[in-house]
Amino acid sequence: MYAKLTALGSRVLGLFVPGIDAAAAEILACRNYPACWQCSGKCGYNAPCYACCNSSGCPTVICHC
Repeated sequence: MYAKLTALGSRVLGLFVPGIDAAAAEILACRNYPACWQCSGKCGYNAPCYACCNSSGCPTVICHC
């Protein structure tokens, strides 16, 4: 009986609360870097930057040209 109630509760909760992908919840590490190759196209050289990175790459890079 308890298992049936738990399963029913999980299904009802799933209707209102979206599931989260663990990879999407990965924490970004943000810091300043002295030279960033991502800035070479914008600045013409590997300028210093502020970047937020995770294991998949750096989705946020702010160049300081």
